Amino acid sequence: MQQIELFSTDELLVLAALDLEQEKLEEGLRKLKYLVKQDIVSDELDSMLGSVYAKLQLFGSAVDHYSALLERDPSRLHERFQLGMVYREMNEDSNAVECWDTVLEVEESYPPVLFHKALLLLVNEEVEDSKQLLQQLLNTADQDNYYVERARDVLEELTVSDSGATPITQKLDKVH
Repeated sequence: MQQIELFSTDELLVLAALDLEQEKLEEGLRKLKYLVKQDIVSDELDSMLGSVYAKLQLFGSAVDHYSALLERDPSRLHERFQLGMVYREMNEDSNAVECWDTVLEVEESYPPVLFHKALLLLVNEEVEDSKQLLQQLLNTADQDNYYVERARDVLEELTVSDSGATPITQKLDKVH
């Protein structure tokens, strides 16, 4: 990108977000890294960088950016959930659960956390606890919520198999 310095921080953040929406990761990352080089500190910058690095499976960098953001603003539930997902990808399940439990302390019915924590419990053969979270998700989320349908599928499969982790739950447990 030529003459990137002509753009303001806000313009570059918006342009980077558009690039990322269109899966133009290299172009979006180039803009974001330019802002980092300019010593810009921004919640949106760290949020987008955390997301890009997670997609690129550069999990250490994703943790760094999500953690920096959450240090400045601990109330960002989506980013705390995403940090938990990154830890899950890194097989740091206790860190993932810690992030998710922090989200649930603030919003006890946060659908993505309920669903992914339930899957993690299934993988660890804690079937009853998993079922409780999935049922909580069904009882509290809008019926057209993305996670409601998946929770129904998992519960249905659990009633059929009654053996914990199954092919569908293993497939759904893949984060990215």
